[in-house]
Amino acid sequence: MKRAHGLVSLAVLHHVTVGIALLAMLANLFSPTEGIYLGTVASICAFGFFSVIVRRAWASIDGGPAGMSPGKAQGFLWIPFFNFYWVFPALVSLATQTNAKSDSEQNPAGRITRGFGLLIAILFSVTELLDLLSSRHPLLGWIHFLTYATYVGFTVTYIWQIRRSAAAFDDQSAPAVREPTKMPSVGIAGIIYGSGLVALLMLNLNLNLFVTPEYIEQRFRSKGLSVEIDRDATVPGFRSDKAMAEAGVREVGYIKVYRGDKRIAGVYYATGALTSASEEIIAGQLGTRTLRSGDKIFFKAYNRDTGQENLDINAWLNSF
Repeated sequence: MKRAHGLVSLAVLHHVTVGIALLAMLANLFSPTEGIYLGTVASICAFGFFSVIVRRAWASIDGGPAGMSPGKAQGFLWIPFFNFYWVFPALVSLATQTNAKSDSEQNPAGRITRGFGLLIAILFSVTELLDLLSSRHPLLGWIHFLTYATYVGFTVTYIWQIRRSAAAFDDQSAPAVREPTKMPSVGIAGIIYGSGLVALLMLNLNLNLFVTPEYIEQRFRSKGLSVEIDRDATVPGFRSDKAMAEAGVREVGYIKVYRGDKRIAGVYYATGALTSASEEIIAGQLGTRTLRSGDKIFFKAYNRDTGQENLDINAWLNSF
């Protein structure tokens, strides 16, 4: 098959996905945790598309003089920690081998910029490390965003150089032999996006499924905060017999979060014979956001440090 077959489609899919990742990361900087999972999943999907393009690039030169397996070039990029090293031979050596082929065939249009491969490899490693540290300080979050945006810029340029190089070799050389006769771009897109969607759904499902008073207590204690749980609390404006009966609420708990002796945050939760309408009733009675988790409904989350009340429960959990 032709070396350039399907590369434009893969490039467009990559660009759209990194665009989603950048927007989600930017949203998370202004409103913590909003879009954080979407941004993570989108960046992983984008890297998936890029890894396919890297494989196609190695296949375009039949592995080069070094005989690099295209599947190995792609697959080793997904090995945690080892990929910090492997990204260098996968991208930098790719440019070296491609340029060697271009020179040997006297085909200057097939050359790609080796420096771009080196910069992408460095920025990939830096971005991954910053991703792990970005939650520790807002400034690190912004540095991570800017680094990732720079990484995206060089990656986009490198992808189109690969496509141009593949087209140049198509015009002058026999077809590459390292790839199958058909490039299932649609199938690959379906697998990557499908896996990303499943991961996104599972993350949200797990977050909502396992939110319990005990989980909240453990989470805050791990951050050096203390927690007090009042399992027989009163919510002003709600705890009337009529409202309780309508919502099926039998008990109301109150989770209070302290830093030293100072209360800095809290959230209420309701239990009982809850129905499908319980969330709507509680939200309507109190004008609050709610989160249903198993047999409990959490509501009226607040953060005194920021002066915010009635926060989204997930955003509240992740804001400390």
